[in-house]
Amino acid sequence: MILYGAGNGVFSIARGALPLALFGPERYPALMGRLARPALLAQAGAPVFGGALLSVLGPDGTLAVIAALGLINFALAGILVRVCFTGWRGARG
Repeated sequence: MILYGAGNGVFSIARGALPLALFGPERYPALMGRLARPALLAQAGAPVFGGALLSVLGPDGTLAVIAALGLINFALAGILVRVCFTGWRGARG
């Protein structure tokens, strides 16, 4: 838990400081807004979509959809790691 807390603290500092160091104060506000947009939209839409899923599919179906989305996320993260280490051409085969 200590390592998780330390990593989370370093992440929050780096998330704000790294783009400022890389792109400068002129581009920082617009860049941070663009980086934050997907997460903020997901946070805003999650209760609405979660409620709709619950009303249509019930608890078991909603859990299945969330689990499938988690597996898709895991697979995409694996593809991203492979692309970062081998380049796009090496990831396709």
